[in-house]
Amino acid sequence: MYRIGEIAKLMNLSKRTIDYYTQIGLLNPIRTDSNYRLYGEDCIQIMHLIEHYKNLNMPLEEIKSSIELIKTENCIDKQKVEKHFEQIGILMRHLKEEIEAIEPILQRLNQNQKEMVVNKLSSQGVPLAQTLLLLLR
Repeated sequence: MYRIGEIAKLMNLSKRTIDYYTQIGLLNPIRTDSNYRLYGEDCIQIMHLIEHYKNLNMPLEEIKSSIELIKTENCIDKQKVEKHFEQIGILMRHLKEEIEAIEPILQRLNQNQKEMVVNKLSSQGVPLAQTLLLLLR
């Protein structure tokens, strides 16, 4: 954590610039009990982004919108994501079991019968079935 003077020196910016970025909501330092602002590594990353966007002649309002979007995307609930992956894994295991049960039956079909089965599948079902069969091997 850095105080405003330390981070100004580190980033080669004036305290006034950092204060302005804080006032307009680009930076969100934490406050100590004695009301000092402390800037963390996240603020340093944001200041690097600001510098990059300013080099592209982007106005501060657009920079702020872009940074807010990045912050929102980084706040995805990791537990929800893990739960979704877990559910996908369970579904994949069930599909694998079902395909393994069906595969011997499909192997015994003649060409006409296989074509009838393929014709009953949707346009998305055929590549899905082919992909799943490849994954099982």
